[in-house]
Amino acid sequence: HASFFHGGPNGSMGFKAIVNLLGIENYFGKTEYNNDADFDGTWGIWDEPFFKFFANKLSSFREPFFSAIFSVSSHHPFKIPEKYTGKFKKGPLPVLECIGYTDYALRQFFEKTKKTSWFKNTLFVITADHATVCYHPEYLNPWGEVAIPILFYAPGDSSIAGVKQAVVSQIDIMPSILSYLHYSKPYFAFGESVFDKNRKNFSVTFTGNYRWIENDYLLLFDGKKSSGLYQYKTDRLFNNNLVSKNPGQVASMEKTLKAYIQQYNNRLIQNRLTPFSDLNYKKSQTKNP
Repeated sequence: HASFFHGGPNGSMGFKAIVNLLGIENYFGKTEYNNDADFDGTWGIWDEPFFKFFANKLSSFREPFFSAIFSVSSHHPFKIPEKYTGKFKKGPLPVLECIGYTDYALRQFFEKTKKTSWFKNTLFVITADHATVCYHPEYLNPWGEVAIPILFYAPGDSSIAGVKQAVVSQIDIMPSILSYLHYSKPYFAFGESVFDKNRKNFSVTFTGNYRWIENDYLLLFDGKKSSGLYQYKTDRLFNNNLVSKNPGQVASMEKTLKAYIQQYNNRLIQNRLTPFSDLNYKKSQTKNP
């Protein structure tokens, strides 16, 4: 079983289309929830009731199952249900009260699911699709703009514990899950497993410029030349641009980033982003050299 949950109106944000393309047959949205009394008026069903709906549905699925949920409440205009007014700390930014509410919804989800038979056999992955507004000065920089949490929680496996000091991004989630499940068949991924002791520790994002993070350095690259190199762990305010002071590091990171961009572009053009399409492409090249 594979399913995707999103409390927004069905079809919004393109989720229903992408899950169909990915072969995920079961989609649960605002329509399937079927109670507009819990609609927040903007994004979709409030997180707390939709997480309860999610938990109930999970227990009805035949094991093993894969399921994902996209929460909606911690978004602008940063509202919470009226009944919880005053319950969560507001802090200096409106989003913080909403995060408190979503955290509460998640806590209720785990309180409910920990009583199920499948709970201890499950690997939970919790992350964000992007960073949000912030007020700490050490986050008001190219690193903080993409900094998000990624949590792997396996209640039945005590070996997954603590905080791992590594560069990890969303593209590492799939290979991490497959590695944890000891999946042995071919697959294609740009990321790497967080459980691999020999992982390269890198992350890449593009928002007008490429941000390539590798170990202790962050490189800013516009597609032709680098404009910034920072030791983001120690230079948290990004005061010391090393792009002209450490040309060797710049050249090394540029080379890896360019190879990454080239691989992505070529595979996209040649339809080689899955192991099956890659195999078919190689066969076609053999037949038509």
